[in-house]
Amino acid sequence: MKSDVKPVVSSAANAVLFTGPTRLRGYAVQSTGTSGTVVINGLANATTVSSSTNTEVYIPVSVGAGQTETLNLPEDGVLYAARNGTGIVNGIGITGNVDGLNVILFIDK
Repeated sequence: MKSDVKPVVSSAANAVLFTGPTRLRGYAVQSTGTSGTVVINGLANATTVSSSTNTEVYIPVSVGAGQTETLNLPEDGVLYAARNGTGIVNGIGITGNVDGLNVILFIDK
């Protein structure tokens, strides 16, 4: 049986959405008017989302004006936990959301 999946929501430019080991099961990213991009990534520390593209969990998402992008990840999703040599710690967040996209991440808590 799969774990209980919960949504975490943000429209901030940069935000730690969960600290601790978790799995990303899916996302929905919605434009609030203009097109934009956001990056889903692991944490550099407990209060900062990593800006590195080499974390093995770096997911860029682009959304057209007035559009919504969704993705349901199969099986076990993507694990956001400390990985040797990648410089990330347990947790998930968003960065680079300068256009104020609404971001919903569906994670195992």
